[in-house]
Amino acid sequence: MDLAARYEFRIWANSLEDPRTRLQLLAQSGGTQASKETYLVSSATDKCNMKIRNDLLDIKVLIAVNLGLEQWCPALKTSFPLEASVAASEIFPRLEVEAPHLSAPQFHMDQFLEEVARTVPSIAIVPVCKVRQRFTLGACQAESSSVTINNAVFETIAVESPDPNAALAMVHQLGIDRAANTSYVRQIKRLLNNHEARINTRLAGSN
Repeated sequence: MDLAARYEFRIWANSLEDPRTRLQLLAQSGGTQASKETYLVSSATDKCNMKIRNDLLDIKVLIAVNLGLEQWCPALKTSFPLEASVAASEIFPRLEVEAPHLSAPQFHMDQFLEEVARTVPSIAIVPVCKVRQRFTLGACQAESSSVTINNAVFETIAVESPDPNAALAMVHQLGIDRAANTSYVRQIKRLLNNHEARINTRLAGSN
């Protein structure tokens, strides 16, 4: 696993046609990839990006915010079945929640989600579908993606690099520097909070 920390800048909108076009003109395309993923999002922290993709559990942690960029570092990538010791020592501490009772020495993916993660009220299990077009420009990697989160569809554009100055230069080139830098974790939590607010509003209106 590549353990190098990277500086990232990510924006979201219903449509990002202009910066997407600039990215396609400026950078070299690395192809398109579709994936179905499951995010584990904790209400206790925004600093843990934890997802399951292709039967691999992947964790990145936010270690710094500098010059408007978020510096994320890979912390763990492991396959299923998942050892209970890894769940206790790595997963729940990263999510900043107390580990529930672990009834087996290891867990297959569905078993871990249903019998372990879902028992923790502060953890949301969120399906995410992505269609990502990857790009390279100098020392930077970038992507333009269509993302479906709980049936809501967004576009996102992201720039990342181990060099913060290179990342900032590409952000300026794409003309996205005035937008808010919003990670997957915070975007998912914003969507979940908006959904909960709409439900509460409907319930209040029915009283």
